[in-house]
Amino acid sequence: MAPRLSHHRRATAVGAALVALFPLVAAAQLIQIKTLPIADGDQWRIFPSANAPMGDLSIALADSLLDPFVNPAKGARVPDRGLFFGSPTFYSVSQNAGGGRTLPLGGVFRFGSMFGGFALALQELDTIRGKGQVFFPPTATTVLPGAGGSTTTTTVTPAAPSRDNRFAFASLGRSFSTPGLSVAGSVLWSGLHNIDGVDLLYTGSQGVSQHGTALDARLGLTKEWATPRGARTAEAILLRNRFDMTHDVTWADQVWDPNTRNFLSRPRLDHNLDQTNTWGLHFAYSQPLADSGWRIGAIATTNLASHPKLPDFQIAQVMVIPWDPGHSAAYDLGLGVSKSHGPTTLGVEAIFEPIETHTWGEAHGPMQSASGAAIPDGGKTTENQFRFANAILRAGAGHDLRLGSDQTLRLQAGMALRSISYGLDQTDHVAETSRHQDEHWVEWTRTWGLSFRFSDLEMRYAGRMTSGTGRPGIAQSGGVFPVVADALTSNVLAAPAGPLTLTDVKVTTHQFSISVPLR
Repeated sequence: MAPRLSHHRRATAVGAALVALFPLVAAAQLIQIKTLPIADGDQWRIFPSANAPMGDLSIALADSLLDPFVNPAKGARVPDRGLFFGSPTFYSVSQNAGGGRTLPLGGVFRFGSMFGGFALALQELDTIRGKGQVFFPPTATTVLPGAGGSTTTTTVTPAAPSRDNRFAFASLGRSFSTPGLSVAGSVLWSGLHNIDGVDLLYTGSQGVSQHGTALDARLGLTKEWATPRGARTAEAILLRNRFDMTHDVTWADQVWDPNTRNFLSRPRLDHNLDQTNTWGLHFAYSQPLADSGWRIGAIATTNLASHPKLPDFQIAQVMVIPWDPGHSAAYDLGLGVSKSHGPTTLGVEAIFEPIETHTWGEAHGPMQSASGAAIPDGGKTTENQFRFANAILRAGAGHDLRLGSDQTLRLQAGMALRSISYGLDQTDHVAETSRHQDEHWVEWTRTWGLSFRFSDLEMRYAGRMTSGTGRPGIAQSGGVFPVVADALTSNVLAAPAGPLTLTDVKVTTHQFSISVPLR
């Protein structure tokens, strides 16, 4: 079993899902928030990256493939007339806990002072079920009165949900050569029918049908100053991210019929909304150091997120609290250095990540507290204050081997460490109690890859494995039950309580990409 969280006096689980889409594409622009060491499926690793095998370095080392999709203004750096790419990606979670396949196709183009890009992607995710999930049978037999022992069958058949997601990206911008300025905008639309891990959050359900959309809009700006040592670069990104999902959950309720003295299986359909809106602002700056081949960079990012509606998860042996509003403020402050010396490239970066989050449950009807105080309809029943002090370290190296006059083999490897530490102050206005909890864990990611570069073609492979995380479960004598937690994209925000455990898993991802330059 993976990390065990603290045991608390109350068996009240408080959870809320924060969704910040595309953690890789938005590397330093959308900040990941997690309160449980949930394994992140690499569902959002869509676009190709030159630095992925080097621990995803990005602060002081340019990424020729990924940069135009993170900051659309960096499409001005595309050499020649642009390039076409294809980048099939496969990921799997150990213990048969999930997996998926994504096929994106696209390109980045430049025509004089104008530039832009596009990409289309199809994705299929595997169906997963928690080991300890309790499922009622899809059919139930009952004896009807006066039927002389005859039986009739009530069948509950959940709809067969689509497991496919679709993505579309487009960007357009213009560069101004005299001031070294580039400005561009981009839009990423997602049609979603499956978010990895959601099936685990509705214990005992007959099926979960997901459907919704996400929209990520960005306005990017870059400024470059040419110097004898190399270019100094500044950039800014303004983003707006909107996520809107519906979970249609089919239940088979077991109801005792006193007339037949049997249990009846009756279907019930619940509609759960999951909505998050995020505004983000990102600044970055990098410059060379003397003529040594060293380069230094810094970033500053802020995310302000509101959560108008969050799902009501059904968790076995845990009191369920309806989730309503919440908001978060997250920040990234980072430094990075890189060194290029002949065929060898090295890089290291560190990021400090303070985050504050406030979530609460609202009363669905008038209530009374333990002392008899009135809580009105819509009043706060429980409040959670999270304060994070996270840290991220990344390091990577690459080396080029010349195979011919126009052929190069590049070998790359890297490591990333993410330390998550937070304190939770929880107030229960119904029981009129409060508590404090501290949690900490470390996630490790190992990366590797190679690429072959020819005069008219480049082929890449990138692999990665993440450990130190798990899939949700509550250890009980009768089995393992999912815990209140959300594995939507890579963000998880839940206030853990009770003897919570996670089954240790590893996430392994393989990405292949082919890019063809246009000349």
